[in-house]
Amino acid sequence: MLTAVVLVPLLLLSNTLAQDDTISEIQKTISVLEHRMNSAESSLKESQGNLVKALQRVAVTEAKLQQAETKLVQADVKRVQLESELKKHSAAIAGLTQNLSTLQGKQTRHIAFSVGRSTSLTATGENKVITYDKIWLNDGNGFNKFNSYFVAPLSGVYMFTYNNLYHSNKNSFVLFMMNGKHVQSSQGYDANGGWGMSGNEIQLRLQKGDSVWLELYKNHYIYSNVYLYSSFTGQLIYQN
Repeated sequence: MLTAVVLVPLLLLSNTLAQDDTISEIQKTISVLEHRMNSAESSLKESQGNLVKALQRVAVTEAKLQQAETKLVQADVKRVQLESELKKHSAAIAGLTQNLSTLQGKQTRHIAFSVGRSTSLTATGENKVITYDKIWLNDGNGFNKFNSYFVAPLSGVYMFTYNNLYHSNKNSFVLFMMNGKHVQSSQGYDANGGWGMSGNEIQLRLQKGDSVWLELYKNHYIYSNVYLYSSFTGQLIYQN
């Protein structure tokens, strides 16, 4: 049986060894914690660096967005200016178009005709339209060569003249007609059997599409031949 002298040192040694083991474990734990702390600090620094880079990229993106917004605002201002100018130009073009239409409407076209007849004509029993087979002039194409009517191409004031030859105790009685109504006449007669010219002149306001022509009154006569004694002329003096 060990004595107390021997046991006490052993107990002290045992306690010392136990403390050394505890210290060693604590030191290991501290070393592990320090390693983890260093790793965490490294990760934190790396994260901070990435965050700084990300913030820099965000700042660059924001700057680009601001530039884009500035350009968009400038473009919108330019668009408004262009739209305003376009409206002005459109209004100017509309005004010019209206003025052009007005001028074209007022522009005087050359309308005139001059025709003659190369044969005599007798109206037996009823009036006859005097037709003309010689056309000297038909500017504006108002004179219809098929029925010898003049149809006004434009509204305005027109002047008409007509002449016919009569002879040998035969009456020449010519009616100036407008839209089916008698407007004016000319008459010639020589009881002594001579020759003479009868005719007349008139100025009328016609609307576009109005028709005028000459009729030989029933049982009357006009003389003509290749020398074209019978004639009918008209022209536009001015438009309405």
